[in-house]
Amino acid sequence: MMGKTIHRITLLGCYNSMASTLFGPMDIFNQAGRLWNRLGKLPQTPFFEVSIASADGRPIRCLNNVMVQPHCSIDAVDETDLIVIASATYIDRILTTGPALVPWIRRQYARGAHVASICTGVFLLAETGLLDGRSATLHWGFADQFRSRYPRVNLDLDRMFIDHGRLYCAAGANAGMDLSLYLVEKFCGRQTAVQCAKTMVLDMGRETQRPYGAFLLSKAHGDPVVASVQAWMEDHHTEAVDYDHLAASQRISRRSLERRFKQATGYTPLGYLQQLRIESAKRLLEDGRHTVAEIADLVGYADISFFRKIFVKLTGLQPRAYQARFGGYGSAGRGMARSADGVPSTVGKCDF
Repeated sequence: MMGKTIHRITLLGCYNSMASTLFGPMDIFNQAGRLWNRLGKLPQTPFFEVSIASADGRPIRCLNNVMVQPHCSIDAVDETDLIVIASATYIDRILTTGPALVPWIRRQYARGAHVASICTGVFLLAETGLLDGRSATLHWGFADQFRSRYPRVNLDLDRMFIDHGRLYCAAGANAGMDLSLYLVEKFCGRQTAVQCAKTMVLDMGRETQRPYGAFLLSKAHGDPVVASVQAWMEDHHTEAVDYDHLAASQRISRRSLERRFKQATGYTPLGYLQQLRIESAKRLLEDGRHTVAEIADLVGYADISFFRKIFVKLTGLQPRAYQARFGGYGSAGRGMARSADGVPSTVGKCDF
């Protein structure tokens, strides 16, 4: 633990930042050493001095159209121990209206500041070049846009957040809360972080965002043959696929199909089929009206063990664990669901 040193944190808000990516971390850092002590009737010992800054000191128009009045402009921040960049999806507008942002972040980092990004805030962090040759994560829905713009950054969507020593990034808005707790631990010690998590009723230890992702069926690659095959597979993904016949229907060889498919989509035809089937399985699990065995059969897998293996590979969870997390309150309220062999079992119970 680093004693009672007060660490200076600057939360950087940008045009269309999601308000929770500003206020979520702010609440966690502000309550470190305060709320636990208050509830225990002990003297409050804050560890952080937190301020919100914008490029020019003017109000920040957030994604929900709420105006946030910052404490200062970045020019007023001579030194800070940690910069936390809130979500920053509209990066071109942000750079145009705040040309001083990138050099300011670089300058603060060179002076020893830690720099973290939350969700699409990693776009602004990547603009500094500090992530070149390093890994990064962000919300899964913006992966293609990020890869296209920053090819020198190695995107790792499995990670909830990443630590490079003094550079950090978090996958999404709630992942920003995970990262904030992690940074409390890094700056103040495990006990303080655990106290924060308990008093704010937050989970600790989430490591992957794979369960939260969705397979986005993009056909914007410009290859009409591949787009035709994708459309066919989406309509027939529960059926057995003869790839030779599928290639012949497009008047190309199977080898050419596999090469073009991989180049256009990033997946092999088999990998694409597995993604389609698992997406269907996820929807059925969320609905909660079928057993795992029934779902495996409905999406095209005769072998339930193989289905579980593919499901875990693509989501990071067993099917029942996925259902427990995303089945909704209605599923939890029903209390009971059938097991794979039809015997009643508690919803959320693991398959093994």
